[in-house]
Amino acid sequence: MTIKRNKTCLNCNNPYVTAQVKSKFCSEECRTAQKISNTKAKRQTLAEKRVVKLPVSEEWLWIAREVRRAGTVECLHSHTVETLEQLFELRNYKYKTYDFDFGKKRSKFHLCHIQPVKGQNSVGLLHPHNLFIGPSLANQVHSTKFYQGVGLDISRFNLQSRWLVPEDMPDPKVLQKVQKYLGQVLIDYAKVNPIRMSQRLSLAKWIHKNVTGCVHTLATLERMGMTELRKIRAAFEEKEVYQMDLSTKRSIVVALDEAVRLSKQLPHGKHRDDIAFLIPVLTVAGAWLSRQDEQDGLASILDRPYGVHWTPVALREGLNASDFRDFIAFQTFQTMQGAPLDRKMILNTLRKYLHVPAMTPDYSRSNSSMQNAFKEQYANFYSQVPAIQKAILAIGVCSDIQEYEYLEKVREADREMAIFESFGYETCEDEFDYSTLNIQIEDDYVPNPNNPRIKKFIEPIFCDF
Repeated sequence: MTIKRNKTCLNCNNPYVTAQVKSKFCSEECRTAQKISNTKAKRQTLAEKRVVKLPVSEEWLWIAREVRRAGTVECLHSHTVETLEQLFELRNYKYKTYDFDFGKKRSKFHLCHIQPVKGQNSVGLLHPHNLFIGPSLANQVHSTKFYQGVGLDISRFNLQSRWLVPEDMPDPKVLQKVQKYLGQVLIDYAKVNPIRMSQRLSLAKWIHKNVTGCVHTLATLERMGMTELRKIRAAFEEKEVYQMDLSTKRSIVVALDEAVRLSKQLPHGKHRDDIAFLIPVLTVAGAWLSRQDEQDGLASILDRPYGVHWTPVALREGLNASDFRDFIAFQTFQTMQGAPLDRKMILNTLRKYLHVPAMTPDYSRSNSSMQNAFKEQYANFYSQVPAIQKAILAIGVCSDIQEYEYLEKVREADREMAIFESFGYETCEDEFDYSTLNIQIEDDYVPNPNNPRIKKFIEPIFCDF
């Protein structure tokens, strides 16, 4: 005889009868609902534990400094989980430009505001739609100027006193206000994004604990940079400081990356369209610069694999390269700041300075040995060639004959691909799946090795002198 037991469902709290001793739910739906609820609770608990680490996170300490600079927590207005992720990605990209000159104590690039942080009647938001990475000198010259209808800001007349942040407020207090202001957005962000302790702060605490006779207090150590802290630890351990010689990213590469980012993230409008217009302009300018002597760091725009010769664009005879570079840099910075863009003037200037020697690369000096030796470079180059060709056509720097010949080659390639795809071939999924077309393939022909007339193919040996 089966024993019936009266129980209460842990999810819906309704009574039910069951024969199972370990039963906790009245139905499978309640079991699933409770599991989902437990998962959400765990995520909520995890997020709350992560939020506690805000004062020791390098990213959020940067937020605290920027908020203190703005004078109000409301510079974080209109943030979502997605925009917070984009903001930290932008900050991390800025550091990966390796632009800081330790000798001169200055950076080559700044995180520029479209609407200024300390405007006369407004506060520019700390938001990815109001920020871009640009040259430091241009940003300093631009100062607090701005253009109407672009960027994000909040009026000073609408600021609330409870969110104001004085200049002497410590970071933990600032981050407490940040936590209150962001509220559930911060919790949702912490559910999917870890908040880790800063390596710099961890090293500072290690030095304070282990280095005997250190002249610096813990507070002083926590304000130092990573390079200084590493030197202190290396001197204590009697070791040499390991430093990587990282070259600074080229300004045109940074500008192109920022143009691509803003063209995707900005809301639809004239500012976004103007920045998108710059993408082929910067691509062509970068391709030209990559073919100049002693110009490194441009492989992300157009690589130079060994054995391939291609000069897609070149400067016309008698024109100044420095003037052209300054023109591109100035127009790029002004456009990202929101200045009106004269597209006709830019296109005419590019056509005045540049011409197209060849629309397609020359692979005649390349062989399989070279391609195997520089496999990554070739793969990178193959993906870049169509982008360069499309950019050349977009701005119209090639002649009509070059454009016609290139388009004819594209049409011929498309026609051949269409013929190939029209065959209706079938692909086997496993070793016992045979084609329904009943096609029989003969075994590979094996020549007689003793035949003296057979010439053996010898793979050419590539030597990189």
